[in-house]
Amino acid sequence: MIRRVSAPEFVQMFPHPAHIYNSVAFAEHNRAKCDGEDLRYLFIGDSKVRFGVILGRRDDALCSPFSAPFGGLVSNRIQQFDLVDNAWRQLLQYAEAEGYRLHVTLPPTIYDSATTARSVYSLTKLGLTPSVDVSYHIDLDANDIVTMMSASSRGHLKRANAGGLVFEKLRPVHADIARVYRIIEANHQSRNHRMAMSLADVESTVALVSADIFVVSRDGNDIAGAIMYPSSDGVIQLINWGDMPGFSHLRPMNFFAAKLFEHYKAEDKKILDLGPASSSQGVTDFGLAAFKESLGAVPTLKFTFRQP
Repeated sequence: MIRRVSAPEFVQMFPHPAHIYNSVAFAEHNRAKCDGEDLRYLFIGDSKVRFGVILGRRDDALCSPFSAPFGGLVSNRIQQFDLVDNAWRQLLQYAEAEGYRLHVTLPPTIYDSATTARSVYSLTKLGLTPSVDVSYHIDLDANDIVTMMSASSRGHLKRANAGGLVFEKLRPVHADIARVYRIIEANHQSRNHRMAMSLADVESTVALVSADIFVVSRDGNDIAGAIMYPSSDGVIQLINWGDMPGFSHLRPMNFFAAKLFEHYKAEDKKILDLGPASSSQGVTDFGLAAFKESLGAVPTLKFTFRQP
């Protein structure tokens, strides 16, 4: 059975989603990004609460997510394989009955791995067309990041440590958010990449999710910045980072990675999610993949499924 419910009902049914992108608060914050603000909270179950899903209409599809890195099913506990399979079958039928295609991007397996793995199988079996991205994460239970780095990355970090770089956590206020945004924007412009979010979007989302913002400077000059979301219990996700053009020889990004590892390990986080290694067009950037692997990051797969 599928039933459309209100936002408050959805919160009551699923008070603790596996990641922030499946939260009502995040969905409502981005409601305007749905076509016609067509945002749907669906309950999927029988006599028990089994699953929920948040769908937003974009073009000719009902999408999970409609404006986030990933979405997928919401549940309060690990559900049996056949129940996951049946939930996706019902959702596909629901989308078709409404006159739309179904479009789903699942989280990497560091988030709710059992549901994600079962969803990959079920959506493939249902005939949706898969595409795959490679996502990277660092295990913060390791003693330190240096032992996980490649020899070249350790050398770059040694140079950065000798270069007078300063790592600082900033306040989530307009001036500091704009300070970091300008660094990342300059980095993107130098690579002919577009910014996915405006400064206003970043500022409002930082407040919504209690994001962290950081800067690396040298001699009082900002040379790199980063924005991090607490995406799940024990997981901190890199949303965006970059260095100012002309400063890469100081290796600020190797320095940044090491300092972020130290900072979040001290906060008892478990996973540092560095996100995908892809260009703005969704094509794997092998140079970016090599850099993340040189830091000791581990690859996992992130699947997107589209109904033909």
